[in-house]
Amino acid sequence: MKKVKEEPEVYRIFVFALMGAVISGCAQLPNSSPSTDEAATTERSESRTQAQQTNADLAIIEPLEASRARQTEIAQITALLEGSQLNDEQRAVAYYRRGILYDQLGLPALALLNMNQVLELDPRFFDAWHYSGIYYTQHGDYQRAYEAFDSVIELQPEHDFVYLNRGLASYYDRQFDLALNDFADFYFQDPSDPYRILWYYLSAREVNEQRALEQLTSHRSDVVNHPWGRVLIDYFLGRVSEQVVMNAAFEGIETHRELLERLCEAYFYLGKSAAIEGDRERAMNFYKLALMTNIYDFIEYRVARTELYLLRDQESSAQGG
Repeated sequence: MKKVKEEPEVYRIFVFALMGAVISGCAQLPNSSPSTDEAATTERSESRTQAQQTNADLAIIEPLEASRARQTEIAQITALLEGSQLNDEQRAVAYYRRGILYDQLGLPALALLNMNQVLELDPRFFDAWHYSGIYYTQHGDYQRAYEAFDSVIELQPEHDFVYLNRGLASYYDRQFDLALNDFADFYFQDPSDPYRILWYYLSAREVNEQRALEQLTSHRSDVVNHPWGRVLIDYFLGRVSEQVVMNAAFEGIETHRELLERLCEAYFYLGKSAAIEGDRERAMNFYKLALMTNIYDFIEYRVARTELYLLRDQESSAQGG
């Protein structure tokens, strides 16, 4: 899925405004502009992407580079936080923005540390609770994840992604009835979203496999403007092959980042299908490929490692038996 939770634009703009007002005289690190950094990455990768589109069979590609723009922004926010010019509300927003940047660079422990600092300053900062729940889910601390997500719902019942992420916590905690309830709420917010349809299906099949398949077939017709999402659904319905999925991942791609995002999704859902079929080795290989993309803030990246742990536990249990 595209993003676990899009950071509210107001936080980014607010921090940039603070930096402009407080540390405008500070020296910039090289290539500190986000647009410059991303444009350079795009330019360097265009020829690679065009070549890769001709051969989807060889889709093991260069992982995403760590953004220098994000690292520069972290340094700027750190300098801002070390000063005494900010009030508690401003400091909370700055810590939150820095936490999001750490998360986007694949440093979740540092991200969580910043979220904890946010919540010390403002316990009603629901987006910080939301990220904390995501972190605890990834690390198998489901009780703390539930508490964090429940705090979000108490503070912001209409939050866009909390039901998805609480559903994921219940799903990996094997509380499938609870997971299905949350995924249903998330699905009904936008029944045309193929990712909502897929997670609704994945949870529903743990409760009633045949009914879940019937619902997936029915829901597929609601996906109108998302050809890539339809391909993923068709794969679970057995209508297209693995090769069709991989070929589709390369269609309409303009940048290296976009290709990696597609491949992260493709590898994860191919792995999930293989796991459902009982092919643990093949599933594990797909999950490893998803992790190799370094698309840290995608759901598929986050839970691919959880899926790997589960498969390894199953393998150990089988060998022990």
